Amino acid sequence: MSVHGLPQAEAARRLAEYGPNQVTGLRRTSVWSRVLAQLADPLIMVLLAALVLTVVTGDYPDAVVIGFVVVVNTSVGVGQEVRADHAVEALADISAPGARVVRDGAERQVAAAAVVPGDVVLLGEGDIVPADASLLESSALLVDESAVTGESVPVEKAADGEGDAALQAGTVVVHGRAVAEVTATGAASTLGRIAALLGTKTEATPLQRRLAGLGRVLALAIVGLCLVVLVLGLVRGQSLEVMAVTAVSLAVAAVPESLPAVVTLSLALGAARMAARHAIVRRLAAVETLGSVTVLATDKTGTLTEGSMVVEEVWTPHGAATVTGSGYRPEGEVRLRPGADEPLARTAVRDLLAAAALCNDAALSAPEQPHGDWTALGDPTEAALLTAAGKAGIDHEQLLRDRPRTGEVPFDSARRRMTTVHRTPAGGAQVCLKGAPEAVLLPEVLAEEPAALDAARAEAARLAEAGYRVLAVAQAARSRPPADPRAAETGWACSASSP
Repeated sequence: MSVHGLPQAEAARRLAEYGPNQVTGLRRTSVWSRVLAQLADPLIMVLLAALVLTVVTGDYPDAVVIGFVVVVNTSVGVGQEVRADHAVEALADISAPGARVVRDGAERQVAAAAVVPGDVVLLGEGDIVPADASLLESSALLVDESAVTGESVPVEKAADGEGDAALQAGTVVVHGRAVAEVTATGAASTLGRIAALLGTKTEATPLQRRLAGLGRVLALAIVGLCLVVLVLGLVRGQSLEVMAVTAVSLAVAAVPESLPAVVTLSLALGAARMAARHAIVRRLAAVETLGSVTVLATDKTGTLTEGSMVVEEVWTPHGAATVTGSGYRPEGEVRLRPGADEPLARTAVRDLLAAAALCNDAALSAPEQPHGDWTALGDPTEAALLTAAGKAGIDHEQLLRDRPRTGEVPFDSARRRMTTVHRTPAGGAQVCLKGAPEAVLLPEVLAEEPAALDAARAEAARLAEAGYRVLAVAQAARSRPPADPRAAETGWACSASSP
């Protein structure tokens, strides 16, 4: 398809009409406004009243204690809100820094903020989708949408009407290429709507309502009791000065100075534990509300996800193994299960992971900082297979140098498998295949006994029922590279892995 794109003058007009393609940040709240909001809590107002009374009566030690409690409570609450808002504002960083667009028939590199509705954008592996768009062309396109939808695996996109043709701002192309027309930018895009939801007005939580009610009850009770004591003392002939001091002292003694501090610090500890698990709490009181949840319903499997995959189980006809470790850092162990046919099982597991690493388009990047996280470019499942191969002691770069790829058949939704051909050091060829078990565990693909195929299918079904995403991996040696990799998809050895 030949695309001309928007004229530069029309793009400038639309930029003025629709505004820059940026996620509108949350309206900043001043520190003083946050402090006043914390002090407006009824229980804190009771403490402030007690603080004034202690100063009036000259009870300075108690005044210092009450003032310290108020300061600590307010500081913790304000500090948590500021840190959470900074984390929420980082949502804008998800958007693409730049974009390739077609204008006046020529490809241009522009800032993502300059993308307008109607622009034609060009996308390749590793690109962040700069705005909501509709596909015009696509080739083997897979998009990681976990940042906006929570989908744990890349989603196949197609412009031919057979698949989803809509792209969302902030998602990442992990495989293939595409040409798309922008349909929405800025606040109208997916990221813009998410940011708008984060800025909606919040209501008081159950804990806040209960504490506010307790504060009002305490205030009324304390004032009532102090008036009763004052009147009774005057009736008994005590002086007004003495009874006023007594009533004030009673009021100070009745105020639970430590209650706000205990509640705030308890919630702060909960927020800190959640932050350690990468969950940001914008308001401390929300911790208690979340703690009251007994049932959490999601619309589909994989909605709650970290956006990464990890291989945990590997099965071969000679035995199974468990893979330890988390994330994309290639640190962990491949442990054979009891009953495995050692050393055949260890060799079979290593061969399976080597074949999965060869039949692979992903790449892993080491962290720039000593204790940083490893990152992946490409399909998360393929990245997980590379990580597992690294845990088995396989050097992926050396493996590719020893067995360079000479041919391939990319994955597609019809075949549901991917095939690659590699030249061996001896001059022969190694053909590797991976895909859905139902597309690989077939007699026309695997030269195995029916009992072996049935065992592989049963293991694949067991892993699937346990919640794993299951892949079948196979390989075969050829004396010479096949002219057509599709024609070589016969006579494979049977194995399976489960990321």
